[in-house]
Amino acid sequence: MHAAISTPTVRPRSAAPRAIVVFSDRRVFRDCVVAFLHAHGFPQAVGLSTWSALAHAMPRPLGLALVDLAQEDDGSRAIGARVHALWPDATVAAIGTPLQLAARGDDADAWIETSDSGRRLAALAAAVMRGRGRRRSVRARREVERRAVVWRQLTPRQRQVLGLLGCGVENKTMAASLGISERAVKAHVSALLDRFKADSRTELAVIACLAGFRSANRTSVF
Repeated sequence: MHAAISTPTVRPRSAAPRAIVVFSDRRVFRDCVVAFLHAHGFPQAVGLSTWSALAHAMPRPLGLALVDLAQEDDGSRAIGARVHALWPDATVAAIGTPLQLAARGDDADAWIETSDSGRRLAALAAAVMRGRGRRRSVRARREVERRAVVWRQLTPRQRQVLGLLGCGVENKTMAASLGISERAVKAHVSALLDRFKADSRTELAVIACLAGFRSANRTSVF
């Protein structure tokens, strides 16, 4: 009769907290957000200025990506798409002004206004860390949602024209750059004036700059 062989019980190790990454090429902003998260119990938060730096700073799965819409580099949309491609359950949150969120944050899972006290950011981080990989959805105030409806109605061409207006490009140059007629450019400008209830091209240019359309080649950044 063989003696029973007891097998020691192996307790699974608790999974390491999922990483939080703050993407911004504005160093002071990035460091402040990371410091805030550390102070609120999220030591796994790191700040990165570029996507290429991610490979050297990700020892664990990504749970939350915070993307600064005010950064100079035109890479917010690419970051969001890459995060979801590698970590489908990760939450991508856009951080920006109400205008930036309305204009360029539509593809994000969550919106965080820069004017928020920080409670929303801390609450989102806590929810993601507790959620075991489930994406979280947080939208902005109703006023920002109302503005976003207007931006969603813009065509890709109208976004291009608006970006060029923000750079001070004249109609003739704009037409040559986009490969369309000057008459078509005027029609797009007229439609934009009507859409934003603006009185002049200058006002449209200000809207474009405040929304973050700094490059003539931008169409939709997030």
